[in-house]
Amino acid sequence: RGEHLGFSVCTMVDHVGAASLLWRLLVLAFFFVVESYEVKTLNFLKITSFDGTVLRADVSLPKAKGSEKFPVLIMANSWSVPQIEYVVQAQELARDGYIVLEYETRGWYHSGGEIDCARLKDQRDISEVISFALNQSDWQPDIDRVAMVGISYGAGLALLGADRDPRVKVVVAMSGWTVFINALFKGGSPSKVWGTLLVLVSHIVGKPEPLIDQVYHQMLAGNITGFEEFAQERTVNLSTLEARKVPIFMSNNFEDRVFSPDDALDFLERYAGPKRLMLNQGIHASAEIPGLFGLKNHVWIEAKKWLATHLKGEVFPAPPLLEMQLRSNKQQREQFDLWPSARIEYTTLVPSPRGSAAFGQLSTAPSSQQSETITFSKSTGISAGLPFVGEAMQVWIDHRIKSKLLSSSRQHAIWYYKEVSDSRLCGTPRLTLDLTASHSKWQIVAYLFGVNRRTKVGTLISHGSVTCWNCTAGSRGTHHIDLRTLCEDLGGWGMGGIGLALNMFSELYQPANQEESLAINLHYSSNFSLVVPITEIRDGPDESIILKERSARELP
Repeated sequence: RGEHLGFSVCTMVDHVGAASLLWRLLVLAFFFVVESYEVKTLNFLKITSFDGTVLRADVSLPKAKGSEKFPVLIMANSWSVPQIEYVVQAQELARDGYIVLEYETRGWYHSGGEIDCARLKDQRDISEVISFALNQSDWQPDIDRVAMVGISYGAGLALLGADRDPRVKVVVAMSGWTVFINALFKGGSPSKVWGTLLVLVSHIVGKPEPLIDQVYHQMLAGNITGFEEFAQERTVNLSTLEARKVPIFMSNNFEDRVFSPDDALDFLERYAGPKRLMLNQGIHASAEIPGLFGLKNHVWIEAKKWLATHLKGEVFPAPPLLEMQLRSNKQQREQFDLWPSARIEYTTLVPSPRGSAAFGQLSTAPSSQQSETITFSKSTGISAGLPFVGEAMQVWIDHRIKSKLLSSSRQHAIWYYKEVSDSRLCGTPRLTLDLTASHSKWQIVAYLFGVNRRTKVGTLISHGSVTCWNCTAGSRGTHHIDLRTLCEDLGGWGMGGIGLALNMFSELYQPANQEESLAINLHYSSNFSLVVPITEIRDGPDESIILKERSARELP
């Protein structure tokens, strides 16, 4: 496998055994047998928080049949969206026997106060909202069965609420964050496009506290220390959740350029409590939004099973730890029962100089000790697509983001290529750079492409960046980029090559330096390499057995 990126794969077939079929029939029968509850809705409730701020909420209540107690679901609104976003799901969940309270966080729409951006006031509000719901004795809430559920901003608050309040027993977080700095300042690269949009809409439909504007401008200026302080209070504390073994269900999307899928995958690997992650094709919240309108939705179906399992004790077939929806065939989802997975083979590719050719090569052999230079320009012929429009078109009309690599600028960009056989890449590619910059401030943007063997047109499959705001000019150093997590098939003529491209500007980020004299010298050494996750497609033994076998082989 080391010599060739691709390797032969077997065809994925969905084998449904007798036991699995029996489970599905039992689950189907369960939904037909269990009687739905009548639902009562109370709108525009007023919840007075710890500092006198009044929060507005709606609640959907199942009509009790006697003295039974109901589990409680708390849903905070997404950024700039009123709490009615959950109304359809709230009604469905109430019919299933949940008390569902959806509320507008402070500073948005009808709620008082200023937008706290998930800081301590927002987190204290969560506890006040929970207390309000549990104190309504006529609703018949079960104080020992409380969950936080949310999308986007509401997802981040769900995790932070569980972190803060031990009454929260279960979390469903869809298109949210775990490490806040990775949302808007990953790799030291300010997310200019999404940062600007989020701040803008907060002024249009909300009442942001002045600190939000201040931090936004500090971010664009590259004040990493200031942003780290802002982000720390909004970052999820794993140890608190692990101590209580809080079951966490997460869903994120591969082309989400606000809360990246690699952040969610890293959380899955680090969190030691009960967990499940679904990585879907789509942009921010696009995989979850159809469920808000009552449409059949895989993410919401699985989220409801998670809630039913951990709040009601209902039994379903054990779900996979991790699902990754395949980009080339969205009907397929790679499933992993362990992560890191024994099915992933991390292959290292080493770039070599292009010289007088159009592009350099990617190979497994060590490169010669040479170097090549690119200089700054906003126009290079290589990009991650038009912000918002490009990423949306990928989802809604399946129009992929492409670059004509042979037409890219030799002076301002460089790219490397390797022809591959049929391969599946599922995981997080990682790039290491060995470089010397002419200035103390600079930015490198990396693009991973599936490349047409004949035309050398690249289809974007992943990307990332690293920015330095206070390096020593002329000093050589090693820098790392975790590219976006992906699940993509390569092979054939249309995607029969893998390409790595580098330039110094993307519309997605605030550049650290736009001087024309800015130059970066790339050193071809053992510290300049790309690691890609090659996924073995297998229909065989359980992963735990594979992992044990591999460990046994690696023992001395």
